[in-house]
Amino acid sequence: MSIRRAIAVTALSLGLLSGFGSTATAAPEGVEGTDSTIQQVEVAGAYGGAITRAEVISRAKNWWDRKVPYSQTASAWDVNHGKQYRTDCSGFVSMAWKLTSSRTTSTLDEVSTKIAWANLQPGDMILRNGHVKLFEKWTSSAKTAMWIYEEGSTSTDMDHETVTVATLKSGGYAPWKYKNIR
Repeated sequence: MSIRRAIAVTALSLGLLSGFGSTATAAPEGVEGTDSTIQQVEVAGAYGGAITRAEVISRAKNWWDRKVPYSQTASAWDVNHGKQYRTDCSGFVSMAWKLTSSRTTSTLDEVSTKIAWANLQPGDMILRNGHVKLFEKWTSSAKTAMWIYEEGSTSTDMDHETVTVATLKSGGYAPWKYKNIR
């Protein structure tokens, strides 16, 4: 193992011991190695890394159970108190996806891929200019309506409700899949 990789693994281990997952991306200043860059060391469950669909829904349900109120300026802890996220719609999806920070509706597409409506699976998002919802499940095999979670607005706060595909399409929404969802 190279010195740079050993340092990255050590730094990563120390971070885990203190309760925070992370990705090691650089060696300390003055440490020389054979590479000009160090390989990233991914930690299962680290922020910004791979996440299962079940974990996304579990994280979303946690905010629903806690009735986290909507705000574009406030923040709330995620389920394991590892990070705080803005409590608006895009902060909610960022939290559910366990991203490294709260994104906005205009930047969530940078970490996701557009998909077909029929391909929506738990943990995918339904995005339009200015708002986002998190897909939980279809209401039936017909795939004409779905259950969603969202930080709706200051009047509705956390929502868990059904909505039809026709309503979403007419509202300018499109389905997207997080690039690191498994």
